[in-house]
Amino acid sequence: MEKLGEYRRKRNFQRTSEPAGEAPRGGQAAGQLFVIHKHAASHDHFDLRLEQDGVLRSWALPKGPSLEPGEKRLAVEVEDHPLEYADFEGVIPEKSYGGGTSMLWDRGRWTVKGKLAEDRIDFELDGEKLRGAWTLARMTGQREKSDRNWLLIKRREDAGASIAAPSDEDRSVATGRTMQEIAEDRDTLWTQEGAVSEAPPLPDPQGLQGARRQPISGEVSPQLATLVRQAPEGKDWIHEIKFDGYRVMARLEKGDVRLITRNNKDWTHRFPELARVVAQLPVTNALLDGEVVSLAQDGISSFRRLQEALSSGHTAGLIYQAFDLLHLEGRDLRDVMLVERKSALAQLLESAGLNGHSSVRYADHIEAQGRAFFDQACRLGLEGIISKRAESHYLSTRSKDWVKTKCANHEEFVVGGYTDPSGSRSGFGSLLMGAFDSDGRLEYAGRVGTGFNARLLDTLSAQLEAQETSTSPFNSPVPDVRSVHWVRPEMVIEVEFTERTRDGRLRHPAFRGLREDRNPEEIRVSSNKPLSATPPKSGGAPASKAKTRSDESRVLGIRLTHPDRVLYPEQGLTKLGLARFYEEIQDWILPRLARRPLSLVRCPEGRTSECFFQKHPRVAIPASVPRIDIEEKSGRSQYLYVESAADLVALVQAGALEIHPWGSRVEDIERPDNLVFDLDPAPGVAWQEILRIAGTLRERLESLGLGAFVRTTGGKGLHVVVPITPSATWDEAKAFAKTVAQQHVQDDPKRLTINMAKSKREGRIFIDYLRNGRGATAVASYSVRARENAPVCVPVRWDELNAALRADRYTTENLKRRLAALREDPWAGYAEAARPIGKDLLNAVGLTR
Repeated sequence: MEKLGEYRRKRNFQRTSEPAGEAPRGGQAAGQLFVIHKHAASHDHFDLRLEQDGVLRSWALPKGPSLEPGEKRLAVEVEDHPLEYADFEGVIPEKSYGGGTSMLWDRGRWTVKGKLAEDRIDFELDGEKLRGAWTLARMTGQREKSDRNWLLIKRREDAGASIAAPSDEDRSVATGRTMQEIAEDRDTLWTQEGAVSEAPPLPDPQGLQGARRQPISGEVSPQLATLVRQAPEGKDWIHEIKFDGYRVMARLEKGDVRLITRNNKDWTHRFPELARVVAQLPVTNALLDGEVVSLAQDGISSFRRLQEALSSGHTAGLIYQAFDLLHLEGRDLRDVMLVERKSALAQLLESAGLNGHSSVRYADHIEAQGRAFFDQACRLGLEGIISKRAESHYLSTRSKDWVKTKCANHEEFVVGGYTDPSGSRSGFGSLLMGAFDSDGRLEYAGRVGTGFNARLLDTLSAQLEAQETSTSPFNSPVPDVRSVHWVRPEMVIEVEFTERTRDGRLRHPAFRGLREDRNPEEIRVSSNKPLSATPPKSGGAPASKAKTRSDESRVLGIRLTHPDRVLYPEQGLTKLGLARFYEEIQDWILPRLARRPLSLVRCPEGRTSECFFQKHPRVAIPASVPRIDIEEKSGRSQYLYVESAADLVALVQAGALEIHPWGSRVEDIERPDNLVFDLDPAPGVAWQEILRIAGTLRERLESLGLGAFVRTTGGKGLHVVVPITPSATWDEAKAFAKTVAQQHVQDDPKRLTINMAKSKREGRIFIDYLRNGRGATAVASYSVRARENAPVCVPVRWDELNAALRADRYTTENLKRRLAALREDPWAGYAEAARPIGKDLLNAVGLTR
């Protein structure tokens, strides 16, 4: 039977706008795209779909994916779905097949491990929520009435594997929406009456004033924006989000698609999935202007993620944000007003069914309110905004009709040399960079040595060696540089920095990416003086000198924007107040936090507004905060760490309300130096019971010869922390912690559990040992929490555990009084108590090395 026959038989395509699907493309290797849909139909369930032989082979998961190693879950094989279904998210009416809300819960790549068999598939997922190994095994035997029943089995927990458990707060990996928001938006909805709402008609270019009959151009240079200090106001401006990606022209002519960069390179082969979607536009020819981006789960674009996707070939999740339409059906639209071009573009994409969940999307805008929009963009961690005159025509040059306002400083530079590496580093030490002045001379701008992972060090050093030359390309001598190798000025890089010195050098530069879409001669010296978006009229009064902004402040040399923003409304704690809190307690928090990879809970607008957990830094994190590249299963990723109180203040500036360190230091990533047992009580568990369990766990640990220290979490429970000598691997440390927790639960199963499922934790204390895996974190000692009244995670002595203490006893208001009254560190002797997890300890709990 034809692969999509059953899929099509079950659907009436006069009623539903689900894709009927092209003919399956045979001969494709297994191990490509996978998606998981969360589907609220007659019964809530998940759908796993694996690309195989040109279709999405699909299984319904009644209880969701298996998450714990060895856990088995039923997987019922259903009809194959077309590949286009991988982009679907929306609402199906109740009377239709599969009626209900469907969310794109996860997506990524899957890879077959071993031989692909008829009744067994061993595979690995590399998605945004699920990473690791699973097996699908067909259920056989006399009791089985159907060969469609399979078991989904979670396999080993590899180092670097990650699991995101389903919850009521799940958000789409495509749009960031919850199930409720998808249901309310109803942007992909089939009518109850059985007829699809008619798609809007295609835009008619002949009706656009200024449209000229002309064949589609083979090459069009993009219009560029001028940097300004402040976003313009007024009704004659519209404002868009500034994306952090690659500018690309999408050219469609008689079914043939070309994706062209701003320096006229054909990158169609690098974005095959996007080209396939553009080819579905229901027109003969069109030319779109937009940006290819990689979006995180919070919907913010990341240039680093984009480069990682390109280098790994995992480009299926990339998005083309289209913001302009320059040609349509034989008409050149560049002399049409911008707002009319954008209206035609929105109508074109809507006619093709390309809405907000598609990989080709319309980049919307707001009218007027530029400064408020810019402030909101910066609070959300975006790169900035682009403001455009609503009635302007399209000019293939840099123009003041388009202006950009940035939330952070980052620019492109040309590499003119590199230094030798030092220590254990390979490749090169730093890159010497500059920009061309008006006479075509390369002016030195400084050097950058951070932000590179090992793969980049090797790749770039090979390119640099091929570009070496005997003379300096810079216009003037380069100061304070030894062991330098000069190169031809051909490589363009993008760098983030905090500010410029008076002589034009960059402070705290960090590498952001290689700009293959830029030509070196385009990189010009920045005056560091952005233009005004709306220059004063001639004859007006001279502009006054710039004044220090009233909405800025500095703590430990770090600039705080909006220092009076209230982060904790319960006590009126502001951003400035939190920064000064960390300045005052720096001697307590830094010793056990410094030089550890970090994850953050960021709430840019305060505790009561949107918060999110963030592992990897973006432009919102000041470049002065140190970074380290760490190998993960999907490639190397960047993490933050702190070395000084100024770094803590910089995290406050970025809206970080909680700081979560790894259990190892940056000098020895692969060997943890502490264990954390998180005692997390279910609602209704008495505080005295938590104290009792903490005491018995301490006794168990001390019986093994280990030191045990306790802290309040600022939440509901306690942490029991064990210092260890960094000798064991992450797997050994986690296995040891799990075994200790298991044995403790076995002694008191009615009151304790190590099962993270909420249904298994009722009336019990969950001993969370999972914080001891590679990449897992626990909140730092003396970190504030994103909870009511700004509670703090605080180390205490064992003899301080009493009925009056409580887990959230200490806050930013009363902690300083406690610290002032202490005669010694509550964790005195912590370092001396460290002991290795060696063969003797593993044997003592029944494990072998």
